[in-house]
Amino acid sequence: MSPNTHFTPLVLAGIALLCGLSVANVYFNQALLPVFADTLHAGAGQTSWIATASQMGYALGMLLIVPLGDRVSPLRLCRVLLAWTCVLLLLASQATHLSFLAGASFLLCMGTCIPQVLLPYLAGLATAGERSRVIAWVQTGLVTGILLSRAIAGWLADHLGWQSVYWVAASAMVLCALALPSVLPRRDTPAVSVAYGRLLSSMLHLFWHEPLLRLSCALGAAVFAAFSAFWSVIAFKLMAPPYSMNAADVGLFSLWGALATLLTPAAGKVCERFGTVAISLVSILLCGLSFALTIAWSNNFIVLLVCANLLSFALQLGQVANQTRIFSLRPESRSRLNTVYMVCNFCGGAFGSAMGGYLWQRFGWTGCVLLGLLCAVLAMVALLAILRPRQKQLSAI
Repeated sequence: MSPNTHFTPLVLAGIALLCGLSVANVYFNQALLPVFADTLHAGAGQTSWIATASQMGYALGMLLIVPLGDRVSPLRLCRVLLAWTCVLLLLASQATHLSFLAGASFLLCMGTCIPQVLLPYLAGLATAGERSRVIAWVQTGLVTGILLSRAIAGWLADHLGWQSVYWVAASAMVLCALALPSVLPRRDTPAVSVAYGRLLSSMLHLFWHEPLLRLSCALGAAVFAAFSAFWSVIAFKLMAPPYSMNAADVGLFSLWGALATLLTPAAGKVCERFGTVAISLVSILLCGLSFALTIAWSNNFIVLLVCANLLSFALQLGQVANQTRIFSLRPESRSRLNTVYMVCNFCGGAFGSAMGGYLWQRFGWTGCVLLGLLCAVLAMVALLAILRPRQKQLSAI
């Protein structure tokens, strides 16, 4: 596949499937936490550390492993990570102590940064006109993997035991490693000859000298903070009057409330047509609208469901626009650019989750809504601030 080759629907579907299977390893354990508590004789607070360790491992993998995509062959790196993930999945399936399972989950999820390694590589393979579409397909795979991983894991655990979830996931990683070269042939491009330490430190240089990278980081962090604030407290709202839902009902709301993210491939086409600035603007407006609607109709279930979908779609629109923007900057630094962007995203998400919970305790749903609106306003300010002096530069993207 040459840099001028158009991605076929079959290739894009294969890419999305691989990314979905990879990221599922981070999230499927959330459905198994009650099972872990019973099997390993631990409390809910203790077993929650398995999910926390998984998220921490994923974040550290992005920071320490993804930049290597600029230094070594991304495909070779992905195959190593798939093998690493497979081994850790098999080890985790043999856990008899909570601490061992948490440690294995941490190391396992460090290797699941495969989609973030592939994204810069795919951006280099794609033509400028199809880059947004490719990114959108990857995002679709990620969202689908997150949405389905919990449901499939719960079904397998109920019928075959929790270990079967890890065995099935390990088998999927083996199949992905075997199929990867045929889906994405090698691209003969010279790697950047930079020592690993300098490779990491150069990310600060990129952040300082690339204003469009800083813009994407600011927009991504703000919208993801709003998204995380909403989803970190929505369960508490739905379990309280007038809804009084149980955990299963909340899980169904989470599934139905994110279905709009499956429209992400269409977002790629729209981004190619109208540009990243317009898509970022729509993303911010949808984010603000979703919270504004919940102020007026906070006790209307249908409105909440619509707002959840608006917010989920706003996040995906922003992701497509932001990553399309940064991948147009420096071809030799795409992995590091993506690392900086994703780390800032995670920081925004962590802030939104923490503040959302705090404001819920102090001010209830109103506090969460005001935080979401504030994040949307800050994102709009960041977009307008850089848009004014850099009109010509942005219009070229």
